[in-house]
Amino acid sequence: MIEEAIDAGRRLAEQHLVDGSSGNLSYRNGIRITITKTGVMLDRLRPDDFIEVEMGKSDSRASSDLKVHQKIYEKTGFRAVIHCHGSYSVALSLIEDEIVPVDLEGTVFLKKIRFIEGRFGSDEIAEKISDEIKSSGFAVVRGHGIYTAGKDFDEALKMAGFVEHSCKVYYLTKLFSLLDMR
Repeated sequence: MIEEAIDAGRRLAEQHLVDGSSGNLSYRNGIRITITKTGVMLDRLRPDDFIEVEMGKSDSRASSDLKVHQKIYEKTGFRAVIHCHGSYSVALSLIEDEIVPVDLEGTVFLKKIRFIEGRFGSDEIAEKISDEIKSSGFAVVRGHGIYTAGKDFDEALKMAGFVEHSCKVYYLTKLFSLLDMR
């Protein structure tokens, strides 16, 4: 599954959902999680950019979001987790508490996008993110970005794309209405 993870990192960069060393991803295999190392660039992943960690354990080389990924796997049957930093979802999270998507895919697949908050790295935010993912398959953290999960990376990527697209359409719709572009 390493090759699928490498491909997912490249696709996240192509979709402008990560830049630099932002974002992380992982997959679960039994009681072990394979997760990106801290500081790696997702668009240039290689097999040695990952670390394998047993559920409930820690490793300083792993992404700082390891706790979040573990909590998601603990509460769900998902096998792949993605965290990315889409510009529109981050921007909207700083000015709204939630949005109701106005685009077709958002209304069908997302229903509502809530922006949750908490201290980065805390047990509290890991709980909030994992609860949100358990109920809807995605979570957006205020000022930080999107977390999605799926049976595989394709499913998680699709959900991240839906969230960012819905945020972009919502943002642009609000902007144009303020500018009275009609």
